[in-house]
Amino acid sequence: MRIGIYIEPVKVSDKTGISRYIIGLVESLVSLDKDNIYYLYYQTNLLNKEVIDWLNDCPNTRHKPLRFPQKWLSERPRLWWQFYLPFVLYLDKIDVFHGPNHYVPLKGKIPSVVTIHDLAYYYMDVHGEEMDRILKQWTNQAMATATKVVTVSKSTAKDCQKEGVSNNKLSVIYQGYEDADKTTVEKLDFSATHLADKSIPFILFIGTIQPRKNIPCLIQSFAEICQQIPHNLVIAGAPGNDSQLVDELIIRHGLESRVIKLGYISDKQRSALYQHAEVFVYPSKYEGFGLVILEAMSYGVPVITSDNSSLPEAAGGAAILVDANSMSQLAKAMKDVCTDASLRESLAIRGRQQSTQFTWINCATAMLQLYEDTALKTTLRDEPC
Repeated sequence: MRIGIYIEPVKVSDKTGISRYIIGLVESLVSLDKDNIYYLYYQTNLLNKEVIDWLNDCPNTRHKPLRFPQKWLSERPRLWWQFYLPFVLYLDKIDVFHGPNHYVPLKGKIPSVVTIHDLAYYYMDVHGEEMDRILKQWTNQAMATATKVVTVSKSTAKDCQKEGVSNNKLSVIYQGYEDADKTTVEKLDFSATHLADKSIPFILFIGTIQPRKNIPCLIQSFAEICQQIPHNLVIAGAPGNDSQLVDELIIRHGLESRVIKLGYISDKQRSALYQHAEVFVYPSKYEGFGLVILEAMSYGVPVITSDNSSLPEAAGGAAILVDANSMSQLAKAMKDVCTDASLRESLAIRGRQQSTQFTWINCATAMLQLYEDTALKTTLRDEPC
């Protein structure tokens, strides 16, 4: 079987949730499955047919960098998705195509699988009104066109059903968490911060500073209890639409010496922060899958998170859940965990156990079965009686 997968997001230097998903899934697929060939599709410019340095020595992968005018990708993306890519898939005799980032070609007869990570932009401002409108339109088209729709949680599957996707078209396949290098880091090496002082414990948040991550609520909740605990608050993640508001709140509450903003962090820094954090807090208003809380749990960090969307599903009773709109609940939860060593130990034990239930091998095994079923059913449907 020839399996096509769109891997363009892997090319970015600052890895996002979707690029991490593609990396974890594809690496596990090609390790698990030696019988099928994986065609990895991505874009390149007209002058330089680049081949990305990822899995290019793997015997069961075929890199497929496709030349296309860079300007057209932004101005006329339908030419790529609806005509050019389907034509190449036809020439390559692909049996099933997987769009792991919400999109699949809308033309052609090749069976397809689309992964929907979340539908946050259906319910709240995520990327701005115009971009959210466009993303919603494209996602609706992809869910209608794809042979199968994969969601990474039952919560997101329910959201897809609300948007008209039939239950028999949906499959919930949990992704794995980031199985990072857990080599012990004795000292946190972040210049111009207070992290070098190991005597000061800290509460950790990791995520892009965007409205749905609810960081302003986290800042104000921390301000309520910061005089009652010795902990600092560390915020690690790329800047976003809430960056200015977060900076203003830090100044308004006089937290300049207690809140440490690190910006985007590397995988090595991410691992180091998990190893040294005493508590992980993630008060998001909506998530398609609670990947980051599982990462924290895998390091034995006690977790506080919200009681909405997929987060209780991922937490599985191993975290303290709070109302994302209640600063008092979040403040109390942080104070309780920071001041109660036995509670932290209990959460750490339960969290480690919970994280072991989500692995990339389990994800790849289920996805491979779905590829085979999708290709087989389409073949049977097309055969003459």
